[in-house]
Amino acid sequence: MFNITISFQKQNQMIANKLKIDIVSDIVCPWCVIGYKKLSIAMQDLKNEAKFDIHWKAYQLHPEIPKEGFDKEEYMKIKFGESGGSRSRFDFITEEGKKVGIEFNFNKTKNLPNTFLAHRLLWFSKSKGIQDVMAEALFEAYFSEGRDVGSMKELISISNEKGLNKDEIKDFLKSDIGSREVSRQELRAREMNIFSIPTYIINKKYSLVGGQEPDTFKAYIRKVIEVESTHNQL
Repeated sequence: MFNITISFQKQNQMIANKLKIDIVSDIVCPWCVIGYKKLSIAMQDLKNEAKFDIHWKAYQLHPEIPKEGFDKEEYMKIKFGESGGSRSRFDFITEEGKKVGIEFNFNKTKNLPNTFLAHRLLWFSKSKGIQDVMAEALFEAYFSEGRDVGSMKELISISNEKGLNKDEIKDFLKSDIGSREVSRQELRAREMNIFSIPTYIINKKYSLVGGQEPDTFKAYIRKVIEVESTHNQL
């Protein structure tokens, strides 16, 4: 359990709270990036009320996909039939993305990747202090640029673009480092009965699911602050 530090200052100062938010997500989940953008808006609006500590947790929507990936069109046919999925659904997601500055180019991606390597990279980037930056970079690479985020070569390139050492990332991805931790994150999500993403877990106790609107995030976070403050005063 994480302690929330509440400071009472003179003359109607705001209560300062530190909230840890675990974001359970996958790189190939469009609602995960939409949700994060909307959460970011909410956190910016609440910057005088709380301090946020964000941690990205792995969840694979398609763990059955082979390491080399799978033809996306063929996968859609298998999953949705000959129609290949609902065009109106993708149109709606595209419009939602535009509202928060995301350009979805679903036609650019030909390969549906296995995202385990990308999750390992995201895990590693936490130690470099750029996990949020890397998460956004991976989302943009896949959804906007149509890059194969299951490819080691592409992941090394994306990492290098964000300032990480190319050789260090190459050695890391070729190793087994982080594999156990990422697998444990996925197992933990299922043990917690998380079967829909994105899921946001605040202070390991409160959860919210889906790409919510900024006002919904703000209302929920304020409720958590209220509950946590009450508990700490007892």
